[in-house]
Amino acid sequence: MSQTVKNFAITLSLFTLVQLCALAQQDRPDSQQHGSRSLTISQIQEAPVLDGLLNEQAWQDADVAGEFVQRDPNEGMPVSERTEVRALYDQENLYFGIRCFDSQVEGILATELRRDNAFGNDDTFTLVLDTFHDHRNAFLFKINPAGTQYDALITEEGRNINADWDEIWEVEALVDEEGWTAEIKIPLKTIRFSSATTDFGIDFERVIRRKNEFGYWNNYSRSFNFRQLSQAGHLLGLSEVESVAQIRIKPYINLRTKTQGADQRKTIHLGDVGLENLKVSVTSGLTLDATANTDFAQTEVDNQVINFDRTPTFFPEKREFFLEGAGIFGVSGFRVARAPHIVLFHSRRIGLSSNRQAIPISVGAKLAGKLGDKFTLGILEAQVDDFQGEAGDNFGVFRLKRDIWSRSSLGFFASNRQGEGGDFNRVVAVDQHLVFFEHLTVVGLLARSFTDGLDDRQWTGGVEGRWEADFLDASVTYLEIQENFETDIGFIRRESSRRHSERFMVYPRPNSDLIRQLNFGVNFEQNLNVQDNELVTEIYHFDNGIRFQDGSSLAVNPHRRTEVVIDDPDEPGIQSLSLPGLDIAPGRYTWWYSDFNYRSNPARKISGGLSYRPEWDYYGKGNMKHQWSITPVIKFSSRFSFRVGYSINRIEPVGLEAVNFHQMNNTFNFAFSRKWLTSTQLQYNSSNDVLGVNFRLNYIYRPGDDLFFVYTEFRDRTDPITDLDRQIVMKFTHSFEF
Repeated sequence: MSQTVKNFAITLSLFTLVQLCALAQQDRPDSQQHGSRSLTISQIQEAPVLDGLLNEQAWQDADVAGEFVQRDPNEGMPVSERTEVRALYDQENLYFGIRCFDSQVEGILATELRRDNAFGNDDTFTLVLDTFHDHRNAFLFKINPAGTQYDALITEEGRNINADWDEIWEVEALVDEEGWTAEIKIPLKTIRFSSATTDFGIDFERVIRRKNEFGYWNNYSRSFNFRQLSQAGHLLGLSEVESVAQIRIKPYINLRTKTQGADQRKTIHLGDVGLENLKVSVTSGLTLDATANTDFAQTEVDNQVINFDRTPTFFPEKREFFLEGAGIFGVSGFRVARAPHIVLFHSRRIGLSSNRQAIPISVGAKLAGKLGDKFTLGILEAQVDDFQGEAGDNFGVFRLKRDIWSRSSLGFFASNRQGEGGDFNRVVAVDQHLVFFEHLTVVGLLARSFTDGLDDRQWTGGVEGRWEADFLDASVTYLEIQENFETDIGFIRRESSRRHSERFMVYPRPNSDLIRQLNFGVNFEQNLNVQDNELVTEIYHFDNGIRFQDGSSLAVNPHRRTEVVIDDPDEPGIQSLSLPGLDIAPGRYTWWYSDFNYRSNPARKISGGLSYRPEWDYYGKGNMKHQWSITPVIKFSSRFSFRVGYSINRIEPVGLEAVNFHQMNNTFNFAFSRKWLTSTQLQYNSSNDVLGVNFRLNYIYRPGDDLFFVYTEFRDRTDPITDLDRQIVMKFTHSFEF
């Protein structure tokens, strides 16, 4: 029996055994301890005026959630500034009243007016609502003292955070002599819940940025994060409310001007209409979304990236239709340095070409959500139009997960890309995500592809065990991807590979007024060619870092890297190894490099990071590579901010002239108000000599509906005659609800 067969036999046996044990014990008593605190919500007949003032009698009579507890800087201690939360409801809405006391009002930070900003520089208040009370999934609502909104969907205790989920809810906030207050109004039709449910899971977070203090109502333990709903408290007292069936139709109209070419410019004027989204609440837990003649003109452009690695760059999804509910389709995967190693469903493969050109989507539909108490269902279907003389493909995805125990799940996945000419690629998979002893997670994946023209060696499988807590982070991973395994709507960082890695990190917290936490550890990863078991890449990571009490951090991380380059154009990774100015001959290369990183206090008006990486003997004795990166964030006011992203890579080959590579992704943001927002991105990539600008004006004329004006221009300057790609778009959306 070959080693590959043995590995898969062992993996499959362990995978099956664990799943059988899990299923056999799925109804055992829950040993996980949930949050113990509860808040009773009060029913009202007359809605409060949404003005940020908590002066109505209903607020005075309501139950109060207080006694917040610190996670940082002093775990388990009372917060330094008192916080009170009250909750009301009527037949249509939930209302939350927040009072954040502050003894130093002039120190309150509210520097952001743009919706869905991460508020890294601001004081914030956040609430999470676990509406199905399954201790796994939730709606997240965050505000700052200026009343700026951020919302997101939490899936599987934070394994997926969809910050691009945007729904209709309202907030008003104000600062007074005692601190700041806010009123939040969340329509019941915005959130999904079971009509049989009278209790929600709920928790609150308050961040006082100038103190770098994080306070929580329930989940204050450092070994958990705020998005782990198993530790949340309870919202009691809901009665006589029903999940509201909703039909929302959101069409769009756009006008577009496109100019291409430089020597003989071709300008075309287009107008179009389509269905941005049709949203139907099929059941209290399932939502159907449909789109037709889809337009993503307002979507933020990708950052410019110069790739110096043998592996492809992973670009995240940014299109609204695919982002909502994306966590439901996610399959337990494996990550490398925070980037995915394998993703069975990466929606960017639908409607975008390999060089990131938009391919029109004629029609798409998605059914996703909770199916009963234990199951989560996701079904997606999309048809793309013909593109550059090739017929459009049809894409289908099916995902079903079964909740077991308190925080674990088992799942099944299937995907299909069907070409009009009969060619196809299909993938089926089973996966597990099991949690033991609160912090021990066992992840398993077994998948098989079926590709037109291929018969065998189309398997992938892996197992990972990891312990994640505040002091200790340790893991062991094994993943094998056979040479014929393909996923046309997924992402694979290293094809035809056998990977194993081990990680051991400790995070001590010294008793210090200066230092909040240290980190030390080592991470080893090795990638082998699956066909001959020969080494491809091997890296030793040594991590050393300091987090200071003011929120700044410093890290020095040495690495020892080995790359084996062979003279075989079909060897995985060779095609993506592109290092201009450096001729890399076949051979074995080993070198050291070190990352020096500093990030400043985020409460300052000028914050951000600096980094430097020297690499000695880079792909050859005597070669040198330097990388400098600056990422400052300048907050001139709550209306105007400037984010810089600039890096220089300098390669100095022995006996050759040095080559410099410049990469720039700068963003200017100006907000006239919370409804009138502008952003301007300036980009440059010296490797391709591409210069680009993207200006976007967004007028949110009512919650959920927008007017966009977008100007985009990219110039390819590699030829004597400048290649030009310019587009001006005006897009208007308007929703109709039934």
